Amino acid sequence: MRSIKVVIPFKLDCAKSRLSPVLSSAERQDLALAMLEDVIDAVSGLGDVTILLKDPPSEPGTFDRLISRPGIHSQIDILDCPLELDPALNLLIEAEVKRGWPSDLLIAMADLPLMTPSDLEEMVGTPGDVVIAPGRGGGTNLILIRNPKFRVSYYGLSFLKHLQMAADLGLSAGVFESFRCGSDVDEPSDLVEVMIHGRGRTPELLRSLGFSLSGVRERSRAEISR
Repeated sequence: MRSIKVVIPFKLDCAKSRLSPVLSSAERQDLALAMLEDVIDAVSGLGDVTILLKDPPSEPGTFDRLISRPGIHSQIDILDCPLELDPALNLLIEAEVKRGWPSDLLIAMADLPLMTPSDLEEMVGTPGDVVIAPGRGGGTNLILIRNPKFRVSYYGLSFLKHLQMAADLGLSAGVFESFRCGSDVDEPSDLVEVMIHGRGRTPELLRSLGFSLSGVRERSRAEISR
């Protein structure tokens, strides 16, 4: 099996603004870092990891604990890039092409706290020049690029766009359907799934912030309270 390079795009400034009804700005930053920690734990067994930063944090040493924790055996690099998501990732893909494409590339979003190493093993076992793990609402949560011809186009219905882009290039596209990989965190209601199914740093942080599961609403979906 070819080696895999993992890229995690990450933005700390104004992190997770749609959670502002339930979390302060500082709490949202803490949540973003907790989710990044869980994602690193999930992907670190695949290969070297690059955290692609949109805006470097103002606090020095923000990532020191994340990348030097016991049990993390991958090389973890921090790469600052002021570009928006698509041009930043496509520039990184181009750089890998110029290097001779030494490793396949897995792009993993930083807000997937339920994802586990076993999920990624299944994804890596899925055939295709490109393998996509869709998110809810038509987004792309993970994309494994095995053919260097492929480029990304996030935002909007990126899952369908990526399928069409692969077809236009004559590439085979695999789809990896996964509850855990499909559960990204954007809205307050998404925190329910983290509290129910999460096992890492993210639910631990939410509990420390005073969140708990309470009650039952229609179709037996739990609610969170604080």
